[in-house]
Amino acid sequence: MSTSNLAERLGYPANTRMLIVHCDDIGMSWESNAAAKKLLTEGIPTSGSVMMPCPWAYEFMDWYRDHPDLDVGIHVTLTSEWNTYRWRPLTVAPSLVDGDGFMHKSTRGVGTFATTEEVGQEMAAQIQLALDWGVLPTHVDTHMGASLARLDLATAYLEVAKRYRLSPMILEPGPELMAELKAQGYDMGLADLMANATTPKLTALYGAAEGKTYDAKKQAIYKQLENLQPGLTYLIIHPALESDSMRAITDSWQQRYWEYKIFMENDTRDKIDGLGIKMVSWQELA
Repeated sequence: MSTSNLAERLGYPANTRMLIVHCDDIGMSWESNAAAKKLLTEGIPTSGSVMMPCPWAYEFMDWYRDHPDLDVGIHVTLTSEWNTYRWRPLTVAPSLVDGDGFMHKSTRGVGTFATTEEVGQEMAAQIQLALDWGVLPTHVDTHMGASLARLDLATAYLEVAKRYRLSPMILEPGPELMAELKAQGYDMGLADLMANATTPKLTALYGAAEGKTYDAKKQAIYKQLENLQPGLTYLIIHPALESDSMRAITDSWQQRYWEYKIFMENDTRDKIDGLGIKMVSWQELA
């Protein structure tokens, strides 16, 4: 479905700027969970997704069972990127682990070693576990883009999503996306795969801008909002409360805490409203 048709289906003019602000990496830590709960119930984000192999996934899903109206999907996880805070696949999958028995640290590792069969089984296991825990995810997306590391893995990603009747996070191929795929060495068949998919597609996908200070980061994110083009944009944030544990896990702890604060602010809500941007969710797209 084209984004102009999607806008009209949602009751907006064809050239509307629509936005999903999405909380990534839920389940990674208690701090990530706490920030996401606050944002999804009181803040601006309209969507989030959970890393099912991570230690805090159950804690969040236990809470989500009591908040089924929220938009929460599965953040299909094939990588474990931190140096000393690691996780393993849910399935027995030799091609998905490194020499220490954890998921590969990089998307390159997945692309080099993962088999299509084991990736498909792991994706399905992550979705099924959520269902077994009594929750109904709204969509699937991909941690670090690892599910798209090869064309066969991307095909498996779409097939698993279809099997579970979930919308997959994919983009409408355009000139900018084609250039980005080529620059990053992706199989160009990926563009055809996404173009032929019949599920709703994003026009653009961005991570929240960084900044050396809180105000600099806030203004950089506001600039991203000002520059949104017509269509459906996915703005990914990685919110987490600050703590000694988060400082030990990742150098990005400060950026993550600032993202939490920025998207709790009324100033940010007013900015989005003032720009005429319409907030949407995966539930509306289904």
